[in-house]
Amino acid sequence: MFALVTVLAFMLGSGRETWSFGVICCLLGGTVLCCPPLFRLPRGPAIALLLLAVLPSCAFLPLNWLGASPHWRQMLWEAWGIELPSSLTPVPKATLEAWLGLLVGLVWFWACLAHGAADAGRRVAIYTLAVGGAVVVAASWVDAYLQPILWWPRYDVYTWDVFGPFANRNHTASLNAITSILCAASAYDAYRRKSRLVWFFGVIFWMPFTAILMNTSRGGLLILFLGLIAWVTTSAMKRGTLRKLAVGGALLIVIISVASVSGGKLGSRIRGLLQEDNSSVVESSMRVDLARQVVRQFTENPWVGKGLGTFSSVFPQVSTMNNPMFKFWHPESDVLLLLFEGGLLLVLPSSLLLVWIARSSGPWATSRSDKSRDRSGRRLRQAAAIGAGMALIHSVFDMPNHILAYGMQTMLLLGLAIRPQVLTVRSGWVSQSMARMLGLAVFCLGVLWLGIGLRQWAPDLKSAAFFLRGEAIEENKDGRYREALALVDRCIWLSPMDCRLYYFRGQLLLKLRQRPERALVEFGRSRALEPDYAALCYEEGIYWLKFAPEYAMIPWRECLQREARGGSTSTLNYQRMVSASVPYAELLAPLWNLAENTNKQMVFMEHIHPQYWNEYLPKFIEKHPKLDQLEHQHLRLLMKLWHERGNREELIQMLESNADLQPFGWRTLAIEMARQGRYEEALIMAKKFLKRPGKPPIIAGANVPRLERAFLFNPTDVRPGIELYFAQRAAHDLKGARATAERVTLLPDAPAYMKVELALLDAELGDQRRAWEMMEQAMELIPDS
Repeated sequence: MFALVTVLAFMLGSGRETWSFGVICCLLGGTVLCCPPLFRLPRGPAIALLLLAVLPSCAFLPLNWLGASPHWRQMLWEAWGIELPSSLTPVPKATLEAWLGLLVGLVWFWACLAHGAADAGRRVAIYTLAVGGAVVVAASWVDAYLQPILWWPRYDVYTWDVFGPFANRNHTASLNAITSILCAASAYDAYRRKSRLVWFFGVIFWMPFTAILMNTSRGGLLILFLGLIAWVTTSAMKRGTLRKLAVGGALLIVIISVASVSGGKLGSRIRGLLQEDNSSVVESSMRVDLARQVVRQFTENPWVGKGLGTFSSVFPQVSTMNNPMFKFWHPESDVLLLLFEGGLLLVLPSSLLLVWIARSSGPWATSRSDKSRDRSGRRLRQAAAIGAGMALIHSVFDMPNHILAYGMQTMLLLGLAIRPQVLTVRSGWVSQSMARMLGLAVFCLGVLWLGIGLRQWAPDLKSAAFFLRGEAIEENKDGRYREALALVDRCIWLSPMDCRLYYFRGQLLLKLRQRPERALVEFGRSRALEPDYAALCYEEGIYWLKFAPEYAMIPWRECLQREARGGSTSTLNYQRMVSASVPYAELLAPLWNLAENTNKQMVFMEHIHPQYWNEYLPKFIEKHPKLDQLEHQHLRLLMKLWHERGNREELIQMLESNADLQPFGWRTLAIEMARQGRYEEALIMAKKFLKRPGKPPIIAGANVPRLERAFLFNPTDVRPGIELYFAQRAAHDLKGARATAERVTLLPDAPAYMKVELALLDAELGDQRRAWEMMEQAMELIPDS
């Protein structure tokens, strides 16, 4: 029953949505209510579970009991008037709900550890998880390629790139890797028992394996490899180190080879891993920096942490990463999140509990005196322990076990890995009654979250704030701004450190025609709660343009300051600012003042309205009196813009008087010469500076009649035409060569250098005007390097 409930949890959306979390809690509570633990846990793990259940309440202690108030709390109050509670956790509603979720998980964990399943029950549970995992894979294929499963979690928009019952492809790949191990273990167990189910499990093994290849997660492939190696070397093989090493190496080669040659997205990612992958390098570096920040905060306050459910609110205030590109919702690791939010008060009991489970799940070595029945039970326990170990390894680098369904499977596998000899004392009616009461309490909590998810009630919990914000958005769309503002005010009371709520309140105040200063304060609070994320400031400036454009410069200035502080050299946000400000001439001067480097100044010159270009050209030249010292790409762009928008006569005079600038503005100079009828000088200028594309070598003594026949019978093939042209030119048949070149240039795949050749040939024949017209066409096709 425990395994069946776990599979249903995956099918219900894994508990990512509030309603899904509530339904799964009802199932979980009902399972514990109907099937209470049969055995009593030893004193050590029981105390560890009790500590994990009680110690999170320390986050509600007064902050002054644990030391001085942090500087960022004082700043938020003194500078922005954001009043936070006096407890250690600045968001007690979020901490309370996270604590309740932890208690639900601990009740399930207790029931799994103390259930004491016999070998037959353990076999049924592992078989059920294996088949259920295959069913989840089949549902994932249906969701991805046939009919979307609407209740599965998604990002803001549904994309085919999401695969499985999670919004993160890595979690789906990890689940598929564990399912593969369970299918392999079930097939081997059925084989040893001479059951026909061996064929069934042998077939469904390929379903999660194929899903990993279709997915884009290299981490899932690594977890699968580690799990298969562990299972093969401990459960499915006899003694022999060399044999196990050989099999492990063969597995590695086979898995990587299959993944690399597969046509799926994983194959391209594996092949890209062998080459330079800048995105992977950036992501890895960011994860390392994030881990360093979390560890630094842990060492500063190692015991109590920041409080459960506080990472997304507190981390921006204490971080020194200065990363303007991303907002961090979690630290990309279950372990790091536990360190940050729970401190040693939660880490130590968790570690002791895992140590006890590890000691209670052996033996891992094979003994000659083992009976067949004992070996069968050990194989199943080892398979369960390996599956749980794979999930725990994944928790070091990601956050799968913070998802309810995934965590339920991990805890169930840990419970199935316990030796029956460890649990010797049967639970009495007191323990079972207490378990049933806890199951009833979990069921009631599930009803509470289900009602929140269905918008039937809104208690003082953080999840209620999410739905109240959704209602406020609907009221805003319908034009009921005051009703929306009242809902946002309550959301802020429930979640006082959510920057999105203050941002929304600022928007509503502007729509209600309140003084811009009031809205500016709300926007400022939003920026103060997210002091590094640059996109927040940019979006605020865009919103100000609709109501009071002059106020847009305040967040835009901070946006550029955040990018500079974070070491970003991107000019994308500045470019978008200039483009958005085109209808607002009063913003051009402040935006020009924000362009503190040449890159942004060139972006400004490129994207302002042409009618203001001549006004800011002298300012640009004033900042760069020696234009020849600019970078080459900047000079080319400046000459191009000057030619299109500026005073061409001044540009011509400058180019004629400064030979050093002619390699960058020669196009303008040549076009002006041609306009004046000086075609020969224009051709000389173009011939001097135009980048000449590569062309085939001239073959001396080529058979011209043979080439003429080849081109005649293949009039759409440029290759014989080009060979004929160069052969005719080598034979000094200029008129024939010109006719051939003209035919070649009319073909759709003709190379650009043939237009250059035709232009030079016209010049040799004395038709300078026609030569320039062809050269001008070639100039459009051949950019400067």
